[in-house]
Amino acid sequence: MRRTMGIAATAATAAIATALVSPQAEAQSDGDTPMASILAVEIATLREEYEARIRALEERLEALQSGKAGEMSDPHDHGHGHDDHDDHGGERAMHDDHGAAISPQIAATLRGMFATYSADESEIAGFQLGHESERGPEGVSLGHSELSLVSDIGDAVHAALVLGIGAHPGEAAELELEEAYFRTLPGSGLPDEITVTAGRKLWSFGYLNERHAHEDDFADRPLPYRAFMDGAYNDDGVQVSLALPGALHTEFGGGLFRGDDRPFGGSDNGRAVLSAFARVGGDMGRDSSWGIGVSFLSGEVGGTSAHAHGHGHGDEMDDHAGHDDHDDHDDMDDHDDHDDHDDHDDHDDMDDHDDHDHADEAIDHASFFTDGLFTGDRDLFGVDVRFAWAPTGNARQSELIFQSEYLWQEDDGVFSLDESTYDFDGTSAGWYAQAVYKFAPQWRIGTRYSRLSPPGAAEAGHDPSAIAVMGDWTSDEFGQLRLQYNRESLASGEQDDQVILQYTVTLGGHHGHDH
Repeated sequence: MRRTMGIAATAATAAIATALVSPQAEAQSDGDTPMASILAVEIATLREEYEARIRALEERLEALQSGKAGEMSDPHDHGHGHDDHDDHGGERAMHDDHGAAISPQIAATLRGMFATYSADESEIAGFQLGHESERGPEGVSLGHSELSLVSDIGDAVHAALVLGIGAHPGEAAELELEEAYFRTLPGSGLPDEITVTAGRKLWSFGYLNERHAHEDDFADRPLPYRAFMDGAYNDDGVQVSLALPGALHTEFGGGLFRGDDRPFGGSDNGRAVLSAFARVGGDMGRDSSWGIGVSFLSGEVGGTSAHAHGHGHGDEMDDHAGHDDHDDHDDMDDHDDHDDHDDHDDHDDMDDHDDHDHADEAIDHASFFTDGLFTGDRDLFGVDVRFAWAPTGNARQSELIFQSEYLWQEDDGVFSLDESTYDFDGTSAGWYAQAVYKFAPQWRIGTRYSRLSPPGAAEAGHDPSAIAVMGDWTSDEFGQLRLQYNRESLASGEQDDQVILQYTVTLGGHHGHDH
């Protein structure tokens, strides 16, 4: 194509030369050669300028035709490879010559599923599950759909609005504001290495947290994300990140957030949570890439109930009268007037505020961790690693991705249940590891194992675990179909065999989420 356009450009310049030189040749004698030389130089200059413009247009056309914009490395993907399920094309809003957005992109993502389970219930021993982390309804159901609106505002700011629509059988549909944020661009006036993001967002923590559920490689989130963050942490706040120049992608950042979403909740001052993260990654030869990240969330928990809606941003609050005097945990003592409870002296942090004999009989330690209300300080740490390898050198044709995260949570506070309290200062943890292999452009298979370690004081007697095996087919014209089998062992002696058939369909030009 370039040769054809070059020939056309040469012909055009030749015609111009003929039109300009011929009259001069007729009017001038052989002694007027200097004028002809000047015209020849001007014509050559015009030809070079036109050819340069044609080359630039050809390069832009080739980039669009090859999908180059969608395959470019995401600066926030910390070298973790280029899975085409993560960017969905990576399109951006069209711009005029001044950088102003012509129109925002509007897209909708629809999800549905068919599921069957062998167990009647699915509760994780020693942990609380929020609404978003409970298993889906059995049979045919609509899952979580999403409506997004994104655009660049001039050269300075990128903005996004994402609405989630949850449909549960027998219940009214729920409309939730998942994300509403702006992020500075290099043209904002700040140094190019610094990015400021403000609003409500799935913030930088670990690898999965910044991604919406429909971008996942499996039909459900791994156990650590379900147990600690009710699927994902999105909150109101501001985050600043610094990307260092160099061959390796290195990024540091931190933020300040309200603290109204799990694993926190019940913020009374709107600045209850701090975060920090660091990421490094890069390429290993031409066919593989790697990435490592560490993350930290620390905040105050004003009171989160066992089965609160994980992303209600305030709905978690549960009013338990009579607990205002628990700020000083060391002053808690036994107010029971009877002396027949000496067998509980080995749990000095147990407080019984019930004046009746039945309190100790009705409550055990496990109940505090699965059904209680926690108030105190909470820290959540995370380490993530990812390695991607394209055997053929083209990740869109074939790719193997290994990914793992380890999370641990430290709590220091009080669990309250009914009219009893339990002082707790301890740790719980969880991890998952998964491998996904794309053996053809539209086909993938994968497996994942996840495990949790409840607090010792929960006396769960079992480490919950789950194994998942999936296969999916993706079509640009349709969407994605996924078949997945899970075997969950969430409590001692109990197993749940699950079969899930899931579809995901995207309407409109999906922008690819900001991560």
